[in-house]
Amino acid sequence: MIKANNPARAFQKRTIRPLYAWHSAVPYSCFLDADAVSTTIIYPGMVAVKTTGEMVDIANSGSNTNDVPFGLFNNFVNGDMDELAGGTEVGVWVGGRDAVFEVLAGPNSTETPLTPGDNWTGSNATRGGVALFGDTNGRLTLQSSGGSGGSNVEVARLIEAVSNSKIIVQLVLRTS
Repeated sequence: MIKANNPARAFQKRTIRPLYAWHSAVPYSCFLDADAVSTTIIYPGMVAVKTTGEMVDIANSGSNTNDVPFGLFNNFVNGDMDELAGGTEVGVWVGGRDAVFEVLAGPNSTETPLTPGDNWTGSNATRGGVALFGDTNGRLTLQSSGGSGGSNVEVARLIEAVSNSKIIVQLVLRTS
């Protein structure tokens, strides 16, 4: 159940939904690296990386272009939709190539797991799908960093961009 801290957000949808996950992806139980994240707002569908043991951080929050993606966050953390209420227990969707998710944009361009400004629907015609990466804020993006602070490691493949605010992705979670 989503618990909104702001009554105006009482009917907000979760920004990640599993489509094909029941045998190919699981919500992995881990702990948020509170020192690394502190007050950063996390939306479901943002890219998570493992730090130490069972700890996870937002991809590229330390501007490390070699962050290896662990999965996609399943919880709202901090902000108006904080599900943790001061705790550090989070779920991260992990899985193989059979894991497919619908990722929705948030209520505005700063509160979203998708990089604003990316032309998602313009990528639909690409055969074999388009590689997706984590940007410097851990959001899904069409652009590899190329040294600009985002990730060089593929997170997922774009199956379809239904619109610029709703995409369907297949996890890849490459390790290098």
